[in-house]
Amino acid sequence: MEDREYRKQYEVEDRHWWYLGHRFLYAYLLDGHCPEAPRGRVLDAGCGTGGFTCWLRERYRPRYLVGVDIGEEALRFCRERGLEELRRCGVEDLPFADGSFDLVLSLNVIYHRAVADDGAALREMARVLSPGGWLLLNLPAHEVLRGSHDRAVEGARRYRAEQVSEMLASAGLVPVKVTYFVFTLFPAVLAFRLASRITSRPGSSSDLRMPPVLLNDALASLLALEARVAMRRRLPLGSSLTALARKRPQPGEDEAQ
Repeated sequence: MEDREYRKQYEVEDRHWWYLGHRFLYAYLLDGHCPEAPRGRVLDAGCGTGGFTCWLRERYRPRYLVGVDIGEEALRFCRERGLEELRRCGVEDLPFADGSFDLVLSLNVIYHRAVADDGAALREMARVLSPGGWLLLNLPAHEVLRGSHDRAVEGARRYRAEQVSEMLASAGLVPVKVTYFVFTLFPAVLAFRLASRITSRPGSSSDLRMPPVLLNDALASLLALEARVAMRRRLPLGSSLTALARKRPQPGEDEAQ
């Protein structure tokens, strides 16, 4: 991803409604299904500029937390946030032993052009999970939403729920929750992305920018409510696709956390 996009992300990800809304959903999923996992050994596989990594560190105080990313500029921003345990590598070849982590996060990573084989990346994440460990995954959804934003951030793929469930199972993981997200804003996102195909120019930047404060707060509150609904039932549409999956415990171990 271009350096200018890393800077945009770094500048807004602690305040922007999209990031805040997803944090509500991630917290509900982790607290509701695996409350001890984020307090254990955690890997952020594709940590970007470190916003979600810091959020998890402050909320859960994990025993061990490490972030990896392929972009040196992304890791530089992580260091500015005070993150020290960092590795520069891709998610298809993680420099960790089998069973090293209780929780792996991969938030908007494996859809990137830099990830040649998204299935291999999921298998690698499953490899470094301990038996009974958890994977929290977020991805862009629905090819119809492809627009100038995808080109700007070098997004190569968008996903469907059934597809992701199959990919997780093929990687040796059991899908526990798979849902679309940003459902309430789907018509607006669709209209905006379709228009961007016509109006954008080659080399245009992403559509990530801060809206006015009141609008930003309203959208974040809307997604907070949507996250509560998503915990109870799978939403049928959305610009994001979020999944929580588990690696099977060893025989004789407790399935419940």
